[in-house]
Amino acid sequence: MRIKNFLFQSFAQVFFPIFLVLFFIASVVIFIRIAGVTFVVKISFLELLTLYFYTLPTMLFFVIPLSFFVACVLGLSRLSFDYELPVLFALGMNPKKIVKIFFPIALLASVSLFVLSLILTPLSDIAYRQFLEERKSSIDVNLQAGEFGQKLGEWLVYVQKGKNSTYENIVLLSLQAKGSQKDGLVFAKQANIGNVDGVMEAHLSDGKIYRKVSDGVERISFDEMILRSAVDFTGDGSVGLVEYWNRAFYENSRQDKTKRNLSMYVLLSLFPLISLFYFPFLGVKNPRYQKNYTILQAMVVVGVFFALMYIVATYLPLAGMVLLPCIWGYIGYALYKHYVARFY
Repeated sequence: MRIKNFLFQSFAQVFFPIFLVLFFIASVVIFIRIAGVTFVVKISFLELLTLYFYTLPTMLFFVIPLSFFVACVLGLSRLSFDYELPVLFALGMNPKKIVKIFFPIALLASVSLFVLSLILTPLSDIAYRQFLEERKSSIDVNLQAGEFGQKLGEWLVYVQKGKNSTYENIVLLSLQAKGSQKDGLVFAKQANIGNVDGVMEAHLSDGKIYRKVSDGVERISFDEMILRSAVDFTGDGSVGLVEYWNRAFYENSRQDKTKRNLSMYVLLSLFPLISLFYFPFLGVKNPRYQKNYTILQAMVVVGVFFALMYIVATYLPLAGMVLLPCIWGYIGYALYKHYVARFY
């Protein structure tokens, strides 16, 4: 019991700082992602926090396994280079006991990840899309004068001056594929832009349209023109949890993506459990003969697993959910037996 508490304490001292740092970095990334939604659409601070909380399950799902693996390895490594693990081995402790001690928390981590990935992440994704659909009919246009790269439906927009949905000297560049009938460049001296039942509507005055045709460039002048463009929404916010994952098993527009996500979620959820033997393999060191490259080694192992997970999820999603855990666990056990078990 004392050894178990000793190892858990060493694990906790490393896990929480790593988790908090990764959580902070992931939160910054999430806010950047949400900024993409607020670039054209105005939302309140409370609504911004709502979108942030909808993304929390996905963020935690990727932060927890990485923090857990690194904390287990670094916790053991620190005990090794402080000569505490060698003393325990000298007193008769078998390295297999380390695996047995970490098994319950690895199992708990995997179960928690399964709940996050297969239940909470889809539900939060559905809620995220439903939230956007509800805002679809009430969003306001948020164009800033003098800024480049602003998107309005299917158009890139630049305005020189603007106030209260009325803009002067506006330029619109179509994002349609080349050759499309909507492909072109629009200039207007004045524009009134608003939202009408989820459709962006721009009333343009005194402008010109430039379109590429087969024998050159066509110019069209106009006094008044109305452009309508729907905001990009997926429209699948009403899908239930069962239907969300069932899409991986029948032909539909999102089958490949759902199948890939399912494979990645299952593999990453199993990562703490199937990596049990990597903890002593990477963390148990002889401080007299080995140098401390533990962090680098842990990052390499994590990088290899993530690369394999992505490849398997992309090209062999369903069969890979069984093959990769078996192969990864066997390799970890073989390395543990060869480099750790036969010496301690």
